[in-house]
Amino acid sequence: MNEPVLFVLAHPDLFASRANKRMAEIAAATDGVRVYDLYAEFPDMFVHGADARSAFDGVEALVVQNPLYWYAGPGLLKEWFDRTFIAGWAYGRGGKALKGKRYLASVTTGSAAEAYRVGGRHGNPVEDYLKPYRQIAEFCQMRWQDPLVLHHARSISDDELDQHAQLLKQRLETLAAGSANS
Repeated sequence: MNEPVLFVLAHPDLFASRANKRMAEIAAATDGVRVYDLYAEFPDMFVHGADARSAFDGVEALVVQNPLYWYAGPGLLKEWFDRTFIAGWAYGRGGKALKGKRYLASVTTGSAAEAYRVGGRHGNPVEDYLKPYRQIAEFCQMRWQDPLVLHHARSISDDELDQHAQLLKQRLETLAAGSANS
């Protein structure tokens, strides 16, 4: 089965995360999507770059699902980028493996949306905290997609969680279908 969307899941305690767990379940149930759980793949917290790069075989879109912890993704996600997106593969001379692929950041936060604004509790819009990921995408000549953000992930109702999960499913289906048309 062709799986043109790589759904990278980066949560250190997935079973304690109602929201990220639900997003992973939706991704796993969506045609054309392969879930790649970093904490299951690399339990020793060391990313084996060649293995990680092989996950991109046949992939046309990357979705990275993670919580925002202290205004960034979990540590293993950074390690994954550092060891996977290397010169000569992701960028630089000969580095064309990611060129033209779409990149969707799908994140959860523990605070309400109002907290992510100038003057709010976190001082800036959530998009400001996603700038490093956007820069990675641009540096690797990927096509940045509008991010999908679930605020107040621990406190939302089941209905709100289901609504967000359906938004993610629609985005995943669009990415998978777009790959067939590319």
